[in-house]
Amino acid sequence: MTGTYSNEMSPSKNTKNSSNFLRYIHNFRGFAILTIVATHIIAALQWRNETIEKITYILIGNGTVYFVFIAGFLFQFLSSKYEYKKYLSKKLQYVILPYFFISIPAIQLCLVEKIYTPPDWFQYHFSDWSLPGQILMYFLTGAHLPPFWFIPMITIFYIISPVLIWVDRHPKSYWILPILLVITAIIPRAQYNANPIQSFVHFLSVYMIGMFCSRYRDKIFVVLKKKYVWLLISFVILTILEFTITPRPTAINSLSKLILCVLIIYFLWLFELRLPKRFHELMSFLAELSFGIYFLHGYFIIAYSGAANKFEFNAFWTEANLLSFSLIFLFSVGASIVSLLIVKKSFGNKSRFIVGS
Repeated sequence: MTGTYSNEMSPSKNTKNSSNFLRYIHNFRGFAILTIVATHIIAALQWRNETIEKITYILIGNGTVYFVFIAGFLFQFLSSKYEYKKYLSKKLQYVILPYFFISIPAIQLCLVEKIYTPPDWFQYHFSDWSLPGQILMYFLTGAHLPPFWFIPMITIFYIISPVLIWVDRHPKSYWILPILLVITAIIPRAQYNANPIQSFVHFLSVYMIGMFCSRYRDKIFVVLKKKYVWLLISFVILTILEFTITPRPTAINSLSKLILCVLIIYFLWLFELRLPKRFHELMSFLAELSFGIYFLHGYFIIAYSGAANKFEFNAFWTEANLLSFSLIFLFSVGASIVSLLIVKKSFGNKSRFIVGS
């Protein structure tokens, strides 16, 4: 994800004072990729206490909301240069093409090596299909690796981008947002991430609120200086409701995380000059590698789990606890970064076509 803000999922290396660089969004992207990794580690661990698992997911999980919000924010931020054909071409080069390359080993593990077992829903619907048919459905659903469901879903946003541009150029259309928020609350992301279209419908409000926050960011920040407490209260109320009323995390979580998105960009903006230089450097580094980390980290989580089974690790190292979580987190992020740096060193700027960074 190196380069410029030529597309909304590619970070900029311009200085903070550049007209097409927002450091608080760049920092937010660095934070967001860490939550994405954390979410998948939560799912990979064995939990003995369902209550603790639920609390952990409610507070840390569903980092997809951050990614979708940022994508919508930057889509609007760059909309003055939008050209549909050019836009799709860049998505094909920097998102779809890396998705294709990085998917090949995972699909091989599923179909040939039989090392990784795809989700039950995929096997139920497609296990008796021909080999080419199964491969096609892996690409269309992302079932071959847990994080990859996101690509088929976000691709729908790319395809309908002319509609989103029309909305932004007719600002009164943003009045549809309350309806979309209700839809998000009613229609959850697809169970087991099995349906990209349903997930698209669920996250549409998140993407468009990202767009809205970009268009009106100056006004929003002024209002939040006096009213941010109300957002904090709303987040706490939704979190308590989700924990006490629902048996497991629900669509409410996306709404609470959406509130956090607004609060996070506000506080990153507010304290930008007070935050230490090392914080900005670390977040910038993670932001520049974020899409590559997204593509690779699932492999290393699976590798850890596979090694734990093969070498019969003590249950402590596969059960949910602070040490095992931290170990898998550092391993998957660190191994992804090292792998990306090797690829970038080997292929230079062309690495974006292979690993997205």
